Parts: sequence; structure tokens; C-alpha cells
Amino acid sequence: MSRLQARKELPVWNLDVVYPGTASEEYASDLTECRKQANAIADLAKNIPRSDGEKIGWLKQYIRLCNSFSDIFENLYSWVYMRFSVNTEDYDAVNQMNLLDEIKIPAKTSLLEFRQVITSLERSIAECFLLEPELKQHSFFIHEQILLKSRQMSRPEEELAEELLRTGGDMWGRLQEAMSSSLQASWPGKGKKTVTELRGLAFDPDRAVRKKAFELELAAWETAKVPLSFAINGVKGFSVVLDRRRKYRDTLDRSILQARMSEKALTTLIASMKSSLTDFRRYLAAKAKILHLPKLAFFDLFAPVSKSGKAWSFPQAQKFIISRFGDFSEKLAGFAKNAFASGWVDAKPRKGKVGGAYCISLPEKKESRVLCNFNDTFGAVTTVAHELGHAFHHHVLAEETSLLRDYPMTLAETASIFSENIIFEGALDTFPRQEKTSALEHFLQDSTQIIVDILSRYIFESKLLEERVKQELSPELLCKLMKEAQMETYGDALDEKYLHPYMWAVKSHYYRSELAFYNFPYAFGLLFGLALVAQYREQGKGFAAEYERILSLTGRMTCVDLAKEIGLDIESESFWQKGLDVIRKRIDEFCKIAESGMTGVAKKAVAKKMAKKKPVATKKPAHKK
Repeated sequence: MSRLQARKELPVWNLDVVYPGTASEEYASDLTECRKQANAIADLAKNIPRSDGEKIGWLKQYIRLCNSFSDIFENLYSWVYMRFSVNTEDYDAVNQMNLLDEIKIPAKTSLLEFRQVITSLERSIAECFLLEPELKQHSFFIHEQILLKSRQMSRPEEELAEELLRTGGDMWGRLQEAMSSSLQASWPGKGKKTVTELRGLAFDPDRAVRKKAFELELAAWETAKVPLSFAINGVKGFSVVLDRRRKYRDTLDRSILQARMSEKALTTLIASMKSSLTDFRRYLAAKAKILHLPKLAFFDLFAPVSKSGKAWSFPQAQKFIISRFGDFSEKLAGFAKNAFASGWVDAKPRKGKVGGAYCISLPEKKESRVLCNFNDTFGAVTTVAHELGHAFHHHVLAEETSLLRDYPMTLAETASIFSENIIFEGALDTFPRQEKTSALEHFLQDSTQIIVDILSRYIFESKLLEERVKQELSPELLCKLMKEAQMETYGDALDEKYLHPYMWAVKSHYYRSELAFYNFPYAFGLLFGLALVAQYREQGKGFAAEYERILSLTGRMTCVDLAKEIGLDIESESFWQKGLDVIRKRIDEFCKIAESGMTGVAKKAVAKKMAKKKPVATKKPAHKK
């Protein structure tokens, strides 16, 4: 099968099995019920009883309504967002998202009354838990809301903030998604390519192709820099003002609370990441040596170093994922098999579809959906496994209430990265030598992105927010800060003439008003996931049940407490170093390969380069007299 044919046969969603359309009876019925439940929550919030006994009954009723509303709202919103993400010009989907955001406002602001009631009962809340199992089940949520009571504005201010978020704050993110999904550049002789397609060429073995794609991508972002700079200024300005009004020290303070981490845990994580940079630079220098380059350019980061001989079709990816998941757990393998067979994965890249990948939950159906942009690389295979890890996490929590399924972004990445590592371990165990080298390099590519590049994004966002307090940032200043952050983390391992100054425009994470610093959770997920992989190696298949138990607790406690459940201390730098030691070992393996000689692709590239050189004319020897 040709690559073109394989691409045509990639699966796409049939969203009609969820709702046939926004005009359908099914959608209209659920939308009506969603509005009805939101109003019921708002009415309940207006009638707070006076006695403690009545307040306990009020709390139970509120939690039931909140769980029921959240399920139906999430089901509707997920479906509408899926429609938008495969066609960012679907304005009906955009209008429905706006409508749902509006419906949600009274339910969301009712949390102010909920916090008022539980704060009034704070002294006797432990006794309430003993007497009321329903409240005890949601004890973590209740204690978290008591904490958030100290981080809220007055009711009129919170209502205004919600209105402004819906009508303005969230629009910046949608602008970035719409522009990044439709931005194009002309590819010589082959029509136009989207920036998503151009970024996909970073994996091409031909350096000339990678460089051309990189230059065209930067030129495309250049044309969009002004509107996107206004967008990122709008998002961060919105966050800075609200965080100050809500008495957070700064936006990072809010992000730590949202991540359910401690400041100490984040500080030790960042310090550990910084201490590992010299090791990652060793890997990047070794890769440059294999590719016969003095230094890597940004467009070389994903360049293949070995001729794996395998272009992955989607059916091959499915089979490999199911098989490797089965090595860990038959339950996980069966889950993946059902997800593929049921059409949960939309894998085909196309114009109007957002870049990257995500997993989204449909709680009313107790199902998930996965979006990705599949190409024929091993990296694309691990991306599918990564997103199925998220889906399995949803599956484990399917019978929990909505409030107990609400886990933080840090723990959200744990299941996905654990699943990715199962695939990687399977590759090392089963692939032939050349493909094994390719898999090893892919692991290090990903680890470099999650530690080195994520650290650059963390540094950039810190500087961005620091500057946004003082001024509006121009596109030129945004590019300058991004390049400085990349130099700080990649150091001399990258050619500073070929950095990516527009990464602030590429990454949609920067454009989410209520979720800043969506970068360090990936590093947390990688290193925490590696700790779980280490436990799996020690315990074997018996660890599968413990793994599910860990996932089932992710909505019930902080990251620090969850780690303690399995004997880990994430506030200790030594914990993070254990995960980094696994990566260092892989870097050592890779450096040995570099020292032993070039791999297939590198040799081929050098031979091609030498063949292009003109032969040097040699002088004929002079005749002797």
C-alpha cells in the first residue's frame, strides 16, 4: 500500500453516533435538560438554610445536582468541541460552545454559595463526614472548596468574570486554534501545506526538506504574528488581573493549586530538570555527530538517525499497541481493541483540523474519543498509545461521580505517559537492531521535548507573565523571550541561528485563560510515570491492579498524598532524579551508538552530500625531459 493510499484510509470520527446534529431531537433534549439542571442549581443557591442540620441536607442536594449537571454538560460540550476541532470553520459548533458556556454560568457561580455554606460548617465538617457517607465520599472536593473560598472575589465580580471569560477571554484561544489549523504556505510544485503538515516534515530524513519546511513554517507564522500577539496579550492580561483580584501571589501560585501540587514539589522538579540539561546536551551533541553536523538546528531535533525500514500503517499501529498493552494487562489491551473497533480515533490530518492530539470524555456514554494527526512514524504510534492512556484513565473512573473524576493536569499526564512507556519497552524488546535504535532515539526525542523544551516554555511563560504586568508585549519581544528561553535550556547544543522564535504562536496551551503553565505537568507526568514503570518492572503483571487503584484515586487527593500512597516522596529531589537516571541510562546507550559509527540514515545523508560535490580535477604529471 502506498503512503498516499494509507493516508486516505486513516480513520475519521462518525460523530452522529453521539448526536445526529444540533437540530436533532437527541441533542435538543439533552440541551434542555442541561439548562434545566443549571437553573435548579442556581435556584438551590438562592435558598441557603439557616440551621446546620438543614445545611447538611442542602450540601448533599447540591453535590447530587452538581454531579448530574456536570455529566450532561460535559457530554454536550465534548461533542460540540470535537466537531469544531475537525473543522474550525464549523460556526454552528462555535455558536453551540458559546451557548453552553452561557448555560454553565449560574451553575459555576453557585460554587460561591457552596463555599459559603461549607465554610460556615468548617468546625464540624469532620463530624459531618462521620454521619454522612455521601459527604465523606466527596471530602477532598469539600476541603478544596474551603481553600478556594479564600481565593474568590465578591459574587458580582465573579459573575462579571464569568461573563467576560465567555464573551472575550476564551475567544483568544479559539482564534489561535482557528488560525493555526488553517494557516498555509506554498510548497514548490505541490500546492499548499498547512503549518501542521509543515511541522510534520520535521521527521523527514532529507535535511533539505526539513529546512525548507521550517523556513516556510516560520514565514507562515510571521504573517499571523500581529493577531496572535494580541491574543496572547489578551489571555495573559486577563489572567494577571483576575489572579491579583483573587489574592493569588501570581499566576504560578494559582497553577500550583490547580495542579494539586505543593510549591516545594514544583521547586524540586524544576531544579532537577535544570540539573539534567548537561545530559540532554550530550544526547543532542551525539545526534549531531551521527547526522554529520557541527550542531543541530531546531529543524533537526526530530530528524531520524537510523533507517528503520518501517513506515507504519494505522492497522499495524493498532496491532502493535494492542499486543504491547496485553503484555501489561489484558484489560488494557481489550480496552484499546474496543476503542479501535468502535471508531473512537480520528487519525486523518486534513485542512481545518486542529494540530496535535487530544483525548476527550463522553461521560453519558462512558466512552472517550481520541484525535491525532497520524503519519507513518513510530512517534505517531506512541502518540496514539499516549492518548489511549488518557482514555483508559477515563474508563477506570467511569463509575465515579463527576466531582471524583476531576483530576489535576499533573496526574492527567501520568496514565498517558505510562502507556507510552509500555509501547517503548515493547519496541526495545521486539524490534530488530536498526528499528531499536530508532525507538531509542524516539524515546530521547520525546524526553528532550518534555524536559528541555518544556523547561524553555516554563521559563518563557514566567517571563511573559512578569512582563505582562508591566506592558503589552510586541511580536518582536515575544520572539526575543522565546529564543532566550530556548538558549537557556538547549544551550550550545542548538545552532542559535536556527531556533524557533514563534513557538509562542504554535502552542495552544498559552492561550487558555483559566489554565496557565500547562507545561510542567508533562515533566511531572514523565518522571512520575517512569517511577510507576519501575514499580511495574519490580512487581510484574501483578502491578496492573495497583496501577488501576492509583488511577482511581487521582480525583480524591493531592499529588503529594497520592505519591505517599505508593511510598513515593515527590517533594524530594532524589525522587525526580530516579526518573532522570532512567533517561540518563538511555542517553549513555545512544552516545555509545554515536561513538561506534553512523547509522543508516546518517551514512546515506553523508553519501548524498558527497555525491553532490564536484570532482576535483587532477593535474597530469609533467613530461620528463
